[in-house]
Amino acid sequence: MSEVKIGIVGASWFADLWYLPVLNMHEDVRLVAICSQSGESAQRMAEKYEVENVYTDYQRMMEEEDLDGICIVTPNDTHREIALAAISKGLHVMCEKPMAMNAEEAKEMLDAANEMGVVHAINFTYREHPAIQKLRELVKEDFIGAVHELNVEYSGDYGLNGPPGWRGTVSKGGVGGVLQDLGSHIIDAAQYILEDDIIKVNGSLFFYEDGKLVDYAEKKSEDQAADSVSLLADFSKGTKASFYTSWVTPQGNKHQTIDIKLHGGKGSLHLFSCELGTSLSYAKGGEQWQQIELEGLSPLEWDQPPSEGKFRPWRLTDKNEIWKWIDHITGKRENQLATFESGLNVQKVIDAVGSGEKVLR
Repeated sequence: MSEVKIGIVGASWFADLWYLPVLNMHEDVRLVAICSQSGESAQRMAEKYEVENVYTDYQRMMEEEDLDGICIVTPNDTHREIALAAISKGLHVMCEKPMAMNAEEAKEMLDAANEMGVVHAINFTYREHPAIQKLRELVKEDFIGAVHELNVEYSGDYGLNGPPGWRGTVSKGGVGGVLQDLGSHIIDAAQYILEDDIIKVNGSLFFYEDGKLVDYAEKKSEDQAADSVSLLADFSKGTKASFYTSWVTPQGNKHQTIDIKLHGGKGSLHLFSCELGTSLSYAKGGEQWQQIELEGLSPLEWDQPPSEGKFRPWRLTDKNEIWKWIDHITGKRENQLATFESGLNVQKVIDAVGSGEKVLR
């Protein structure tokens, strides 16, 4: 397949940030159509990226256009419906994270995609962070010995002024709230780095009210999703992990923070990344901490202005998950892709935390 005809469902700021620029850059892609509920944002994106046709109904778009694949960049509660409609027509699907509202929906999507033989993927963007790749490599090489402890944080502050749009609602974003939004990334990243699955969790959900965190069980609105989540997890090979994710953590000018620490029998690894740059360091037992320099990463500089490019420098490259998905469709590459199976594994963890269950089913 030399030309991949793509339709986009959703024309938000994130489609503009992460999907459309890369699709527009890829030599094998033809941007055939884009759809949004009112059509206004789709029209703006169509003009900016020279997308051929604009729709307000994704079903009509898929019926009238000769598409090879679609990208789903819409609220979480719509992912299942759109994906199943596309798969039924034999279209390849790239879906924004989290995959669905729950594991049951995710399993239905995975089964349908496998049955139709389409290329399916979830946009877990941080797998291609050079430091995440390096952590995975070092763990595989037994650089710090068997990893017995893992501590992971992904935090932001855009929820301090109230729930961040539909992401802060149970009805459209899911019970987990920030766990669906930011937490899905670090759950996937942890399982990716360790090449292992979480089998047991013990989580706590909180919402932010009057300047303090309140237990989620005491919330006043049924539709309010979690603003802050902490969880302990067991991996199948014995690693114990703690996760923290929040969109009500003041960031200064960092804007958002990923902080990952791995501890093994021979030493420790530490990744710290934000819009001021990235630091990756290690220390063997009893020795001093040392920096690991990686090509393509901006060093952490506290006195410099923040930027998206310092936080996710691979966004406009062939490392982007959307670019990789296209290459899988054309058969140009066979390297690992974050598939619907990965999305299902993450959703199982989110479901267990949200329901208060401890053992994953």
